[in-house]
Amino acid sequence: MRWIGFLFLLLVVACGAPSQPSALERPEILPDQFALLPCDEAIEDRPCALAIAGGKRLLFGTPGSVVPAVSTEDLRQLDAVIVFSLRAGDLEGLDDVRNASWRAGRDAPLIVVGPPGIDAVVAALNKAYEQSDALRIVEEGIPPGGYDAALLEARVAIPSSKVFDTGDLQVHRQTGGYEITYNETYEAFLSDCRSGARDGVNSRPEAATASKTITISCGPGDVGLSWPLTAPLFVSEK
Repeated sequence: MRWIGFLFLLLVVACGAPSQPSALERPEILPDQFALLPCDEAIEDRPCALAIAGGKRLLFGTPGSVVPAVSTEDLRQLDAVIVFSLRAGDLEGLDDVRNASWRAGRDAPLIVVGPPGIDAVVAALNKAYEQSDALRIVEEGIPPGGYDAALLEARVAIPSSKVFDTGDLQVHRQTGGYEITYNETYEAFLSDCRSGARDGVNSRPEAATASKTITISCGPGDVGLSWPLTAPLFVSEK
């Protein structure tokens, strides 16, 4: 009877087993919606999410395996990267994001927001890739976004400061994480999980005007959502 089961298994493989929907499948996100998309499931101990709101794309967190989790289209349209800390685990994917988004066609220097010291990191990465950027131009031609688009542009984030603002979409650095506000109605607070914060929810200010607020905290002991984000999350109504 075992050979019958074996033949059935071969038939399933040949025909293709029924596919199950993945939690990481990209949902449709309309231009007026605000959603958070998870990074790779393998990133279990690092905060990481792609925020999409009003057509803008902000990548929060750059762990080492982040690039395969972001679509080519999202990489091409990245407006900024927000780094949670300068620890290796939170930073080691930044150069991959730089290069992959440039190859995808990003057409302007990529803003990188991070704690004090991020300016030195960004300057070092830009310097380190000068030769490879030039070689790429020689060997493959100028990429769609242009030569200067390869560069990173640093913004140092200090507590209670605004680090990104397009009018409808704003990001503030707060104690313990980043506060994202969209259309003054929807707000998300992404905890940075620094200094042992996994033992409890990081401190954050109360929402001033937002009618809907979510918080992603740092560990299983926290109330509500906590890292890692495992499925798409709509902060605004879907």
